[in-house]
Amino acid sequence: MKKQYKLIIGTGQTCQSCIDYFTKTTIEYKIFDTRDISCINKSIINLTNKNNFRFGYYEEAFLDDIDEAIVSPGLDINQKIINDLNQRSIPIITDIDFFKRLSDCKIISVTGTNGKTTIVTMLEYLLNQLDIKAKACGNNGISPFITLEDKFDYIIIELSSYQLQYMNNFKSYVSLISNIEDDHLERHNSFENYLNIKKKIFKNSEITFCHNNLLEYMDDVLNIRKYGYVEDDINHHSQKIYMDDTIIENLKIDKQNIYYDDISCNYRGTHNLDNILAVLSIANNLYNKKDFFKKSIRILNDFNFLPHRIEFIRSINDVKYYNDSKSTNVFSTITALKYLRKNIILIMGGSKKNLDYGKLNNYINHHVKLLVLLGENKNIINKQITTNVPKILCKTIEESVRVSYDKAKPYDFVLLSPGSPSFDMYTDFEERGNAFIEAVNSLD
Repeated sequence: MKKQYKLIIGTGQTCQSCIDYFTKTTIEYKIFDTRDISCINKSIINLTNKNNFRFGYYEEAFLDDIDEAIVSPGLDINQKIINDLNQRSIPIITDIDFFKRLSDCKIISVTGTNGKTTIVTMLEYLLNQLDIKAKACGNNGISPFITLEDKFDYIIIELSSYQLQYMNNFKSYVSLISNIEDDHLERHNSFENYLNIKKKIFKNSEITFCHNNLLEYMDDVLNIRKYGYVEDDINHHSQKIYMDDTIIENLKIDKQNIYYDDISCNYRGTHNLDNILAVLSIANNLYNKKDFFKKSIRILNDFNFLPHRIEFIRSINDVKYYNDSKSTNVFSTITALKYLRKNIILIMGGSKKNLDYGKLNNYINHHVKLLVLLGENKNIINKQITTNVPKILCKTIEESVRVSYDKAKPYDFVLLSPGSPSFDMYTDFEERGNAFIEAVNSLD
């Protein structure tokens, strides 16, 4: 019988996690990457039999012994390799699909435009503190294959729209969509397509959740459970919280804290309040004991929020500096502006993406005193932002920080919230955020 291979498409995190697992289990594989060899990590090249590796091109015979392809979710679905595999009826899956064949653990799947990583990290933390063994993996950068080395009660998988677009196996015990805003339209072409791809997470799921704000999009999803809070007044004073369509007695919020009786947790902005409610909604169905909310609020008060997400860096001359480098779309920048509220010097810009920055005009009028633009799309943002707020265009993040420092007055906020990807100047949002932090720490 002719030897069969798995084809790994791409050389990023997905590729590396598959290589690591396949090598341990003696699964035969080949690798194809659309890029030139000069762009490929040398550690991957050195690991691989060069006869089984193709860069940028491949001959037809290269696919003859492929029985299945595992695709990097970042690969455009219109690439030639995808068409050629489909022409040969070779199944195309993701590493998540492959992992689900190997694991008998209950799966919790989470997606949303913003806040996914915070939700899965917070849920992992809460469940483990409640003596429910859980591990978060997937789009947060943690390979699902490492969870096979231990025994868990639940595996929490963060899923992006790119992963959901390619996935085949949607079986989950619990699935949740936290929020949906215009994003990745350069890949998905329309909001409707993006929405439908996100909703694939509910296929073959026993329990489904969404935020109350999304109910208008969920008419075709059976038995979906909503979570949210009742808007009483503008200050969010003592509002009631509901989960599974039920008001939770004694669980309330004000403009800064969520309470259960006399136990409180500072939620650091309404975006994190929504994240906490998503986590509580899921965990309440898994723990289901009388003291759940009191225990959980106490536990979450000790949770360390993730870096690069409206992260306070330092105060200089009564000016506070915040790093929100994770902001890669308009909605996340709006969230940061609403959190800091006023007297904001906003640093924006990055690589080009099909986004409508005009949606920021009202928020910039109300919250921003100076707009500092940089990056590949700075002229696009400059054109779409039509307010009277002053603008300064810069070439580097270091220059933008220095300009902000020179213009800031006591009690101002300097906020990096790019509303754009980082790939024009940086490898990822983390490298960009670290560059901002370094620039801020070099001031004085």
